[in-house]
Amino acid sequence: MNNCVAKTYIAPELPDITRKILPELVDNLADESRLLSLSAQFRPQEDFPHAPHCYSRSILLHADSGAEVMIARWDQGAITPIHGHPQFAFVYVLQGQLQMQHYRDTDQGLVLTETIIKHEGQHIYSAGIAGRYDNAIHRVTALTPSLSLHVYSEDALKGKFFT
Repeated sequence: MNNCVAKTYIAPELPDITRKILPELVDNLADESRLLSLSAQFRPQEDFPHAPHCYSRSILLHADSGAEVMIARWDQGAITPIHGHPQFAFVYVLQGQLQMQHYRDTDQGLVLTETIIKHEGQHIYSAGIAGRYDNAIHRVTALTPSLSLHVYSEDALKGKFFT
């Protein structure tokens, strides 16, 4: 499957217990262990929009600080373009398997540094440089239909895309 560009949606109404976790996720962006603990409590029961051959982004919270919490629903085989993120980025796999290829930007271009597979209950966390959108450069491939929780210090779509 080719790279795809996600469609963004406003999330459906969430149960109170889930909605109460969202501001805590934003407030704890600099604390990986707290993010992991909070994410493990997250129990998605909603039907998030499906984007055939791609993935959808459902925004759960957009904080006054600019931070955002979202759910990505991945169709098997969906591949993101290579991209970076704002200062803080946390991704928790709720269901499925996601492959992540991490890159380093050099004077000669991007260099693949590692490929990892994350399963349900696993996460990635990146604390980069404030004001930059080329932190945590990577590409994600959904190996199975998947659902993931994302917490970013700013709108993830500000991230730099690489060709």
